[in-house]
Amino acid sequence: MRRKTGAPDMDERSTPGMSGLCGWLGSAVGEGDAKGVLTAMTDGLYDFPGSQTQADCGAGYGLSAKGKRACISVFDDGSIAAAIEGYPRWLDAELGALADREGNATALAAAYKRLGRDALQQVMGGWALAVIDKERQTALMAIDRLGIRPLCFARPGSGRGVVFGTTTDSIMAHPEITGSLSHQAIFDYMFFTRSPAPGTIFQEVTKLLPGQCLWYENGEAEISTYWRVDYSDDHRGQDELSEELMTVMRRAMARATTGRDFETTGSFLSGGIDSSTVTGLLAEQSGRTSKSFGVGFDSVEHNEMGYARITAKHYGVEHLEYYVTPADIVDFIPKIADIYDEPYGNSSAVAAYYCAKMAREHGIGLLLAGDGGDELFAGNERYADQKIFEAYGYIPRWLRSGVLEPVLMNLPGGDRVMPLRKARSYIRRAKVPLPDRLESYNYYNEVALTDCFMPTVADSIDQQNPYQLLRMHYDDSGAASSLDSMLYLDVRTTLADDDLRKVEQTTALAGIAVRYPLLDEEVLSFSAKIPPAMKLEGRKLRSFFKYAVRNFLPPETLTKSKHGFGLPFGLWLKTDPGMQALAYDNLASLKKRDIFQPAFLDSAIETHRSGHSSFHGELIWVLMLLELWFQKHQDRSRVASAA
Repeated sequence: MRRKTGAPDMDERSTPGMSGLCGWLGSAVGEGDAKGVLTAMTDGLYDFPGSQTQADCGAGYGLSAKGKRACISVFDDGSIAAAIEGYPRWLDAELGALADREGNATALAAAYKRLGRDALQQVMGGWALAVIDKERQTALMAIDRLGIRPLCFARPGSGRGVVFGTTTDSIMAHPEITGSLSHQAIFDYMFFTRSPAPGTIFQEVTKLLPGQCLWYENGEAEISTYWRVDYSDDHRGQDELSEELMTVMRRAMARATTGRDFETTGSFLSGGIDSSTVTGLLAEQSGRTSKSFGVGFDSVEHNEMGYARITAKHYGVEHLEYYVTPADIVDFIPKIADIYDEPYGNSSAVAAYYCAKMAREHGIGLLLAGDGGDELFAGNERYADQKIFEAYGYIPRWLRSGVLEPVLMNLPGGDRVMPLRKARSYIRRAKVPLPDRLESYNYYNEVALTDCFMPTVADSIDQQNPYQLLRMHYDDSGAASSLDSMLYLDVRTTLADDDLRKVEQTTALAGIAVRYPLLDEEVLSFSAKIPPAMKLEGRKLRSFFKYAVRNFLPPETLTKSKHGFGLPFGLWLKTDPGMQALAYDNLASLKKRDIFQPAFLDSAIETHRSGHSSFHGELIWVLMLLELWFQKHQDRSRVASAA
């Protein structure tokens, strides 16, 4: 019996919401138990108001999708079962027409029957998908090229089959997955303040990387990369490339807003170059007054709303602002653990949520975000810093090792005299190769594991694992320049593991959909063709991008210094009783888990009270969010298992 979901009506396409999929092939779950197992796994997917479920299961397989109807699609014709979630876009016109008529999963099944694994080359946008061939007992799972939508998998303890899901919670609901916590993952979380792929917080569960797919056949699971960024320089002049970039970005904006009502479409606007560019492109595309939304804090160093107002005035955009308070933070902190299936410690999620919430209250259904500009066009300060350190390598080796290093590193009192101390620090960092040098100031380079973690935990941690992850991405870039290798590294880590996770989950919680025009595949591919010396001219961040938008953005935006979108949590924690109670209570609970040394947790609080409020405030934030994740996910799953 053929079952499929029809294409959503046009008005449903404006309905926001996070979606997900899950399932298995070839495990020991019997046909009689399949429905119950699939229901439990589906319950572990994101659960936002208005979510619907489409499911299909039988002997040896299960497949389910959950979310707003516009974001999910499931197909089954008796031999092929397929599911896709997110917002796919088909390159092949016939597949696109089929998706419009009968749903994206129908188009996916048709593409798979015709092209096999090469079907992945036909689907663009942000999505996760799974195809199960019930007759051949094979399965294909994949995520989009940027990792906008996640997907993870595990092999059952029996060694038979594969279990997959958008969330680790959905996989943990499968009876053959034990859910052993990974101490290594806890350390990696503390190191990066996020859970880096391909690992997860659980030992048995692995995440797919951007542009990766998993093929399951004959009891074996093979991971491969179906798409990667091609870094090869285009040697045309800057003027010609700049004009083309503006054309490419305008096409990307048109794709991001296709079928949308501009009355219910707005933009994030922090006042930076990326969000200002997206806001301007939206205003231009809509041909009418659009809305932008920004969040500020009552702290000068954490607030750049003045620049957002300049941008809004420049484009004739109606700009709305919200100022986050300590009470807002206390209210939102527990929600972070609710919406993330793994520990997540980026405090700027607070700002993203309240910005999306404000937009929703003003009738917006889709927000356009400027994420990706820094990672595509060299906008982070650390890229320029590496030029300074790499300059050391141009000094002849005999001079470095025979004169400079013996003299500077061995002079008595060199650590007390400022010029010598700086010179020594420079040499130490310059001698560290990329990409390790990017994390040379990381707190966990300077401490012994046994000072932070209990002995049994410390013994199971490889302190070099974070660097191995960095090297894996950096070396995989295939780029000829260190700059492009760093950009590729950040596309696959900073974006996929952090920024996209932040925006996707917080906007869904607020009830809003989000798109990223600067992460359109055409924009990404074009950015990879810009010569590194043009992207980063000397130490001028984003030099090519700024040149390209020089007649588009307001002058003040082009010349402003870069701000972060950070949260003044450390400052407010010193004085706000509600914030203190939440933080201190959770660190006290964390002590009972025998993971961290009690003295380490106590020291974080005491040092914050008496010392550097920003750094140690961030440390407390990361620890607090870890404990809340334990309470919401691991502790809850244990109770469910016992019941």
